[in-house]
Amino acid sequence: MGTVQYRLSDRENWILDWTRWRDEFVAAGYAVPVQVGVAGQRAGIEIVNEHNAARFLAAPDVRRVDPERLRDELVTRFPEARSWWDVESLFPVAFVDFDHRRFAGCYHEGPRLERYVPAGWTGEFVDFANTYPADVFPDAAKFWIVDGRDLLRASIERGRRGGTA
Repeated sequence: MGTVQYRLSDRENWILDWTRWRDEFVAAGYAVPVQVGVAGQRAGIEIVNEHNAARFLAAPDVRRVDPERLRDELVTRFPEARSWWDVESLFPVAFVDFDHRRFAGCYHEGPRLERYVPAGWTGEFVDFANTYPADVFPDAAKFWIVDGRDLLRASIERGRRGGTA
């Protein structure tokens, strides 16, 4: 793959290993339906990995989003945003590196995505937007850096100051 792409999809689609996820529910005593029908929204793939990533990314329910569109929306909403919470829906909840079999999640609700990665992968809960080095997540790929200003950090700081610019 080699490039940073932004995708919009149901959060459950970013649970890369649905088999492990389902097995944990079954082990806890819950009746869980077979995922074949549900997996249709992600090209029928139960375990997404580096071998089937292209097929997964081509699934209709894993839509590519133009980062310029995200940037434009952020720039429009930023002046009125009192904190990150007012613009959080624009930001990614996961960073998936199919080339290096790495998954990072950073979100405030929902299933622990980083827990359900394929065998041989690394999964972690980390603020990848602010902590991954440029060789992993280049600033040029971050739509929230506008004219040299990091609007993600600025919105976080606004929240710390009680919503003031």
